[in-house]
This record gives sequence, C-alpha cells and structure tokens, in this order.
Amino acid sequence: MAFINDNDYSVLVRNEIKSILQENYTETKLRSAENMAIAQVKNYLKGRYDVEAIFSEAAPEEPEDEDNRNHHIVMITLDCALYHLYTSTVPKRMPEIRSLRYQDALNWLRDVGKGDVTADLPVIKDDEGNDMLGFKFSSKYPKDDHKW
Repeated sequence: MAFINDNDYSVLVRNEIKSILQENYTETKLRSAENMAIAQVKNYLKGRYDVEAIFSEAAPEEPEDEDNRNHHIVMITLDCALYHLYTSTVPKRMPEIRSLRYQDALNWLRDVGKGDVTADLPVIKDDEGNDMLGFKFSSKYPKDDHKW
C-alpha cells in the first residue's frame, strides 16, 4: 500500500492540468516523483519526528474509507511530487502557483525541522517510550568571531 494514491491528486490538480502533464507522462515518472517527495519530506522531519510512523499509514483504497494519514503531510508531499513531476515533464508550462506552493512547502518543512514551528506529528521516542525532544543550546553571550 502506498502513502499517496490517485484520489489524492484530484484535490490539487484539475483535469486540464493532468492532461498537460500526461503529454510526456509515464506511471514510472509519477511514482518516481512521489518517492522523491516522500524522501524530501522525511529528510526535513527525521530529526524531530517519527517519519516511519508518519509514512506507514497507507492511503485508503476508496475515498469513503477511513483515512488516518496526516492530511497536511499529504498536501505537502503532493505539492513536492507535482513540482518534481512538472520539472521532469513540462517545466516551461509549470503554473506559477505550483512553484509558490512548492516553496511554501519547503519553508514550512524547514521551520518544522528547525523546531521554530510545531506540527501535529508523532515525535521520536526513546527506548522507554518517552518523547525525545530536540535540544537547543544557547548562551547569554553574543557569538564571537575569532577570525583575525
């Protein structure tokens, strides 16, 4: 079972856009773009959140079935996958909104990865089941630059 299925795309991509993408589209390119997007999201979140738990939830078979995935992560992953799919098929015809949504996704992932923003995602746990929260080191002294 995959984390993303074809029903997920119907929310973000209208049929006209699908037809543009399908001019030079293959199922392999779509799955490759999805895998790149999942890996990209995992790389941003893996230091703070349990990415295996996040991506272990499979997409429901039917739209009316229960969906236990985090829908924001589904949206972020789809935005990244669509951006990668556009750049590999028809980069000159990519809508500006697709680039903007991709940049928004990266900005959110960067903020969440740094700990500047919290997300409703399962955090990493230690062997005893306690949440492992990120450590931040700070000092009351300003950073010194010892270059002469």
